[in-house]
Amino acid sequence: MNRLRRRRATSVAPLVTLPDDDDLLSEILLRLPPRPSSLPRASLVCKRWRRLVTDPAFHRRFRARHRNPPLIGVFENYLGYPFFRSVLDPPGLILRERFRLRLAEDEGGQWRFYGCRHGHVLLFNRTKNEIVVWVPDTGDHRRVAVPPEIDGKEKFIWNGAVLSAATADDGFSSCPFKVVLVGVAGNNTQMFACVYCSESGKWSDLISVAAPFLVFFFRDPGILVGHALYWMASGDHGSTILLFDLDNQTPAVIEWPSDSDPNCYTQTWLTEGDCLGVATLSRGSLQMWERKVCSEGVAKWVLQKTYELKNVLNPEIRSNIEYVTKPGMLRI
Repeated sequence: MNRLRRRRATSVAPLVTLPDDDDLLSEILLRLPPRPSSLPRASLVCKRWRRLVTDPAFHRRFRARHRNPPLIGVFENYLGYPFFRSVLDPPGLILRERFRLRLAEDEGGQWRFYGCRHGHVLLFNRTKNEIVVWVPDTGDHRRVAVPPEIDGKEKFIWNGAVLSAATADDGFSSCPFKVVLVGVAGNNTQMFACVYCSESGKWSDLISVAAPFLVFFFRDPGILVGHALYWMASGDHGSTILLFDLDNQTPAVIEWPSDSDPNCYTQTWLTEGDCLGVATLSRGSLQMWERKVCSEGVAKWVLQKTYELKNVLNPEIRSNIEYVTKPGMLRI
């Protein structure tokens, strides 16, 4: 009896076989996390898996299922050149060299990173007065001279954004894109925008709007909300927001939340409800605002939350809070 029990205890469980149906296996593989290493590692399991995960139709379904791709890293402006820094741990860690654009004029670089969207990266070279639109996945890039009337003397470019068709697969050949540049003119009394279309290869006319006060520069990368781009601008009376309507190609100034201090530290972001958000920090109070459109179609600022830092952080930490030179970042 004891021998029989020992045999049963040491018997090996039957191996679980993989599904024979490719459609069923594809459905399982579609549920892999959308990390950069997921599909390459799956392709190493066997030839069958490799065939399934390298199929273009599977790639389209995989992207459709994981609509919001994960954050794999950030670009940082450093010594006149944008450097990539991965935020993933091994095996998903991406080396800096994987996303490095090599240009002939790299020495003493004057390149400025303005943002990335839909797989495209926008860079601006103030010395050469030109932009570069770069697709890191393929290495494709296009250099475009900015309109000659933006001379860097009376008209200055301070920020920009790139937009493209998010469903394209192979770089510039089938993926038209647009670039929106914004800046200041008229001795800092006006804010302007201009649009480049890759399909026509032409820039639009400069479109200006009066600034509410002297505006010196635009801070963080533009935020896309619906069919409009938003930038935070700073000047002699605090901060304001420039809106650029992509449909009508018209700029406008957004009024600041009436109950907040425009001279405080500020940060814009895209809220969970896909609205424009503004965080303000003044006198130890952090306020979170959201710009919502009411039933009448009128947009207004709504205060979502208020945090009193004295109730959140202990005195030792509060005394060590300082703002660094990079806008929108706190060091604790």
